[in-house]
Amino acid sequence: MKKLFHKIMASRQRKSPLRSSKSRYRKGFVSGFTLIELLVAALIASLMVAIMLGFLVGVLDSDRKETVKTNAQEELQAAISYMADDVQEAIYIYGAQGLSATEGINAQLPHTQSGAGNECNLTGTNTCTPILVFWKRFTFNPDATTNYSNPAASPTSEIIGCMPYGDAALLAACRADSIAGSRAYGRDTYTYSLVAYYLKNDDPTIIGNTGSTWSQTARILRWEIKDGYVAYCSNGGTIGVTTGCPAATKVTTRPNSTLIVPPIVPVALSDPNRYFTLPSTGFNRPDFSTQGGLASWRKYANFDFAANPFVTLVDFMDDTAYSATQGGSAVATGTPAAATAAFRIPVGRNDASTPQRNLDCDDPSVGVGTTDSVNNFTQRVPADFANSDGSNPAGLSSFYACVSPNTVTARIFMRGNAIARLTTPATDRTRRPPTATNITFFPTADVRSFGRSQIGLGR
Repeated sequence: MKKLFHKIMASRQRKSPLRSSKSRYRKGFVSGFTLIELLVAALIASLMVAIMLGFLVGVLDSDRKETVKTNAQEELQAAISYMADDVQEAIYIYGAQGLSATEGINAQLPHTQSGAGNECNLTGTNTCTPILVFWKRFTFNPDATTNYSNPAASPTSEIIGCMPYGDAALLAACRADSIAGSRAYGRDTYTYSLVAYYLKNDDPTIIGNTGSTWSQTARILRWEIKDGYVAYCSNGGTIGVTTGCPAATKVTTRPNSTLIVPPIVPVALSDPNRYFTLPSTGFNRPDFSTQGGLASWRKYANFDFAANPFVTLVDFMDDTAYSATQGGSAVATGTPAAATAAFRIPVGRNDASTPQRNLDCDDPSVGVGTTDSVNNFTQRVPADFANSDGSNPAGLSSFYACVSPNTVTARIFMRGNAIARLTTPATDRTRRPPTATNITFFPTADVRSFGRSQIGLGR
């Protein structure tokens, strides 16, 4: 029995894996991969990783480009919607003739003024083109609080809808809003403001644009000055009557300021009104009786850009310099053969010799006839993209409008630049001319807006 057990154990030891491994090792056999096999495997793995990384980079780059295109389109749409809403409050819109360099109010607008804060003309080189300039109604919010024009007033501020109340008890009740309709006087209180939209060329090679914190492409700027809140007290008394005002310290006389060119009489004028809230510096009430009165509007002394600065509405507008290949200079019916650029100007130049044509600015590259049978006129702004008449100092075509002053209507065109968003600031000036292959990076938007108010004007 003992011998049998020893035989079994000896047999198991001969078949043991450990024993076999040692035996094979002694005989020169080695398990595993050779160096060449490892190198080949590493090469294959590297190639696979490179392919995957390339695919991932491509996906990320494609996603980035789609994101900038989406952002460009959304911002452009938001800007044009804001502008359309603004124009709906207009009562008069200036056409190309009213904004011409030789007549109209062009010389009174902020881009032609000197002074710190004038983004359009910091060093004597104008980089802004006025596109939409209009008068609108501005309604004071009766529930808002504003400061009195006199800094010595006590209290220093008041609810706008309560300002007309001179009686202390009524004023206190209005503040508490305990009287039904107590702010009714303020609810119908409106004034007029002058609004101007510009296309600004931010090319850094232009003097004055160096060091700009913006994208260095092009921007749309908005500027506005408005009338003040005249002190009419005595529970809704006549404008100019100060009897019954809350306190003499709460109203003030506007400082006298000589007009550059008096619009009505050839003498120095001052504003005799007394205000709760002063008008913007430079504001002067226009003569709404005739178009000539609006065209000859003159500001008070120089604008205050610190109090009324330019505000950027949207950045990254297309800064491709206007070229004749874009069209926009034709008066004949049909698209001109010269208009071969990726983006063509869909509205031809103003053509007074052919009235009653393209008055809605719907016909591509056809001149605007400017006048219809009832003497309403329509004009494209700017009148000349090539700037031979000084109407387009920015030298661009990414923002323009077709306006009808008599009917208070404007059709607005805008074009953005998404390629410029890929590098900020976009300093490479040769990076992005619109072509047939990259046209999707230049989103466009247009809208027609109608003013809600209208004033009867004689031509």
